[in-house]
Amino acid sequence: MVEFEYHPWKKFIVHEVVKFPIEFFLSQHSLRVSPGGIGRPLNWVDGIVFNIGHFRETDDIIKEKLEGKVHYSSIVYGLLEKYQPEFKVEGNIRIPVMDVSDNDIFKEMVAWIKREFEKW
Repeated sequence: MVEFEYHPWKKFIVHEVVKFPIEFFLSQHSLRVSPGGIGRPLNWVDGIVFNIGHFRETDDIIKEKLEGKVHYSSIVYGLLEKYQPEFKVEGNIRIPVMDVSDNDIFKEMVAWIKREFEKW
């Protein structure tokens, strides 16, 4: 029989947090996308739309992950009170938005952003 063990993440270390006005944030996700194309998807939780920047998987990053620590190079976000599954920006480019509210880690991360950077 196979044995399973669950080791949840212990710590998330964020190296940069950047807030942009929503229009600018969306336009950045359409860069280098052909007219009529689909831009990079974004995530949404509780009034915050965001994108997470990851480090490439080096030996050091993998070692930290095995110890339960995740490093995000950045979290870039904008305020978007009501969820929308998609935006259209200049050039008829579509930007998909995924509602990831069911993800407990993302919910905690957004609460942290609001507490530390938005003071809600």
